[in-house]
Amino acid sequence: MRNIMLMLMASVLLTAAPVLGGPLMQNRVSSSANWVAHADYEQFNKTLLGKLIREELANRGVEQKLEDFAVVFSFHPLDDVRNVTIYGNGEEQEKAVALIEATCDKNKLVSLVRMNPEYEKIEYGALVVHSWVDEKKQDPNKSGVEKMYGCFFKDDLVILSSGLDAVKEAIDVLNGTSPNAANGVFTQASLSAEGPFFQVAANSVGQIAEQQQQTAMLKQTDKLSLAVGEDIGKFYIDLNLTAESEEIAQSLSQILGGMIAFTALQDQEQPELAKLAKKVQLTCTQNLIQIHFDTDSQGVVAFLKEQWEKKQKKDDASTK
Repeated sequence: MRNIMLMLMASVLLTAAPVLGGPLMQNRVSSSANWVAHADYEQFNKTLLGKLIREELANRGVEQKLEDFAVVFSFHPLDDVRNVTIYGNGEEQEKAVALIEATCDKNKLVSLVRMNPEYEKIEYGALVVHSWVDEKKQDPNKSGVEKMYGCFFKDDLVILSSGLDAVKEAIDVLNGTSPNAANGVFTQASLSAEGPFFQVAANSVGQIAEQQQQTAMLKQTDKLSLAVGEDIGKFYIDLNLTAESEEIAQSLSQILGGMIAFTALQDQEQPELAKLAKKVQLTCTQNLIQIHFDTDSQGVVAFLKEQWEKKQKKDDASTK
């Protein structure tokens, strides 16, 4: 039942990982996309939350690992990555593409990729698409090998995908020869919010979630919007769900309200999570469900520390 709060906090955890500066530019997103996520590292690093998390990462020795990563790959995952935009259509991984804007050594990264035994060079117009196989990410449930494709559109703008066609389409969008999403594909307020460091928008959510058993509630949802940021030391999350009808919205609202209430009672098992759950505000107007959450950034860090410590204990126990 605590999944609702974990979902609300997931954006924070994502910003602490090297996968995702500046605001989202919809003219970089294909018009065929029905979901998009954008992480603005420059904005995150300016926040009190960002500073507190970096301090905690240093205390846990993670900062040194990031420095070691920078020596090998020529860029620091948090300091040199300005922003990441990921978009796609549906849940097929091959149709998703990531645009990573970062300061890095292009020649060094290409040299590392060329060392892959499965490396291939594919010319597309004036650009070169590099292909390789990452054996560490192979899915044992799938036959064959899973390739990755990457392209430097500019020295500081990288395109990545597990689908070659997705990379080619992304190149066309950036070149202006293929239509982009700036004409109103995404109308969610989260993409025009002030000062967020993480944004998500999705259309036809029910179709995307159709094959996922763990997202049953989303199967009756049309649009989703998420904005995460910080305002004067207050961390906030705004999540909007547009249901297919008012009746469905009321039903989903009751389910979500029950989850939040249950989580708020977990004072013994998850004290920091319970504190945060008590600050969640949920409203339902017609077919629109709105969830707002805000708290001081120190409270978020306390929650993250609680989760990290639990994970550490679990990992320690599994190695004994």
